[in-house]
Amino acid sequence: MAQKNIGLVAGRGHLPFEVLEEIKRRGARSLVVGLRGEVDTGVPGMADEYQELSVCRLGDIIGYFKSFEIAEVVFAGKVGKEALFQNDFDPVFLAVLKNLPEKNDDAILLAVVKEFEKNGLLVAKQTDYLQRLLAQPGPIIGEVTEREMDDVRLGFRVAKAIGGMDIGQSVVVKQGVVLAVEAIEGTDQAIIRGGKLGGAGAVVVKVSKPFQDERFDVPTVGKSTIDSMISIQAAVLGVEAQKTLITEKKEFLELAASHKIKIIAV
Repeated sequence: MAQKNIGLVAGRGHLPFEVLEEIKRRGARSLVVGLRGEVDTGVPGMADEYQELSVCRLGDIIGYFKSFEIAEVVFAGKVGKEALFQNDFDPVFLAVLKNLPEKNDDAILLAVVKEFEKNGLLVAKQTDYLQRLLAQPGPIIGEVTEREMDDVRLGFRVAKAIGGMDIGQSVVVKQGVVLAVEAIEGTDQAIIRGGKLGGAGAVVVKVSKPFQDERFDVPTVGKSTIDSMISIQAAVLGVEAQKTLITEKKEFLELAASHKIKIIAV
C-alpha cells in the first residue's frame, strides 16, 4: 500500500519539527511548504518533499499541495504579524483579504483555511498531531504561593478577555497589577515589556482564546518563553491546561528549574 502524503505549512519555531516527527511516526510522507523568512533552516532536511514560498503567495502554496495527492495539511509554527503589512500578496490572497470586514489574526487564518478546503485540501487540527505536547493540569515545576496564584487567576481572566477580542493570548501581572497584554509584538516581547515596567517577580499567563480554532494558532510555550522570562527575572508561568502546547519540553523544564521559575497549568 502506498504511503499517505501529509502536507505541512511550516512557520518559525520548533512546532514544525514536532509535526514532522509525528508524520514520520505514522509512517507517512511529509510534503512541506516552508514560509520564507520564517521557517527554521533545519526543516528542509527532515522533509520528504520541500518547497520554500512566501507567506503572501497563497495561490502558489495551494498549487504546490494540489500537485500531490495529499491526505491532509497541517499548519505549524509562528508567522510574524508584520507579514500582514507586506504588499506582495498574490491575486488569490488579495481576493481572500478583500472579502474580510476585519483583518485580525483569526479572520485571516480562517479565510486561508477555507481557501485550502475550497481547493480540496483538508486542514487538520494541530492538536491531532501534537496531543503529546499539551500541558497537563496541576503544578509542573515548583510550588506557587497563594499571592502568585492570585496573579495567575487575574492573568487568566484578562488573557481570556483579550483573546476573545483576538488581541493576544498572554499577559504579565505583578501583585494584582496588569503590566502588559500581548498585542501584535507576540508573547516574548510582551513579557519583556511587562518586565521593564514591573521589575523582578512578575507572573506570565498564557491561555487559549475562548473560541480557539485548533487548526491554527494553538497557544504554545517553549524555551524562548523561558528565555524572555529569565531576562526580566519573572517568577511564575501559568498556562491553560489541556489547551497549551509545550515544545522542547526537556530543555524548557531544565531551563526553568535552573532559574527557579515556577510553572503551573490551570
